[in-house]
Amino acid sequence: MTATRDRRGDLDEDRAEPGWDERPILGRSRGLPWWGAVLLAVGLTAVAAVIDMQVKGSLGQIFQGAYVGGCVAAICLVRRRNLFGPIVQPPLVFAVVSVPALALFGPGGGGGLKGMLFNVALPLTSNFPTMGITTGVVLAIGIGRFFLQRDPEAKAVEKRPKRTEDKPRRPREDAPARSRPAGSREERARDAERKPRKPRPER
Repeated sequence: MTATRDRRGDLDEDRAEPGWDERPILGRSRGLPWWGAVLLAVGLTAVAAVIDMQVKGSLGQIFQGAYVGGCVAAICLVRRRNLFGPIVQPPLVFAVVSVPALALFGPGGGGGLKGMLFNVALPLTSNFPTMGITTGVVLAIGIGRFFLQRDPEAKAVEKRPKRTEDKPRRPREDAPARSRPAGSREERARDAERKPRKPRPER
């Protein structure tokens, strides 16, 4: 009985909805971890780069489309708490994938330093606008998720009206003043000595 109960408890925990910081940009499912988002962007871009180099001999529309789609999909599908990696990865993915693809599959590979510069540097510069636009779009999505995807419990606490602190009560002006406590016997005696004595009438 205990084993079956434990299994049912594990299944119930697995079926439970993930926390707000583990969800993607839409839906209530569990998002990708940071390494899953990195593999998604790098994998799509690398496959498209190889196909583009084999078909056209240069990085063209297939590479650009897969690069943009992979980076945007990574920032949208990653968990809320793992946004930093996908936000900064577009320039790294571009460099890590495009440079080896041009060096290995480019025309005239191994033609010395001059040939390497022409075969690698020029195609990279032609694809820089794609990298810049992709980086800006990914950064905007990431910042938007930072501000829009917040803890719902914290929002509920912020919406609650704050209680006003109890202020000290002021005494009423029309309230009768409290009688001062009578002084000690010594003070009474001193007051009696200070008062002028009435002269006794002569007989």
